[in-house]
Amino acid sequence: MVEIKHIKICKPIVIETGEGYFMRGTRADIGSFSVVIIEQMHPNYRYFADYMVWINSFHMEEWKSIPVIRCSHGITLEKFLEMYPAFKPLFKERSAIDSILH
Repeated sequence: MVEIKHIKICKPIVIETGEGYFMRGTRADIGSFSVVIIEQMHPNYRYFADYMVWINSFHMEEWKSIPVIRCSHGITLEKFLEMYPAFKPLFKERSAIDSILH
């Protein structure tokens, strides 16, 4: 993890989803916000491209999604983590107290 005062970037998680497809998830905690970026690698292109973004903050009750490609629309966090359980660590709850004190 990289840490610059109020910014923490977690090590990305990369998974193979079959048929030459891969997904990469990366989390950044920036101040009171947490952002999880999900990217997908298509076997024909061989680079990671945008898939969707999840955002949360200390005052939000739940993670909100920003879908980018068609197949990411309408996916709840519960459904997303059911489909890709390896990404669960990216959505761990943060402590506002720990963030303020450290």
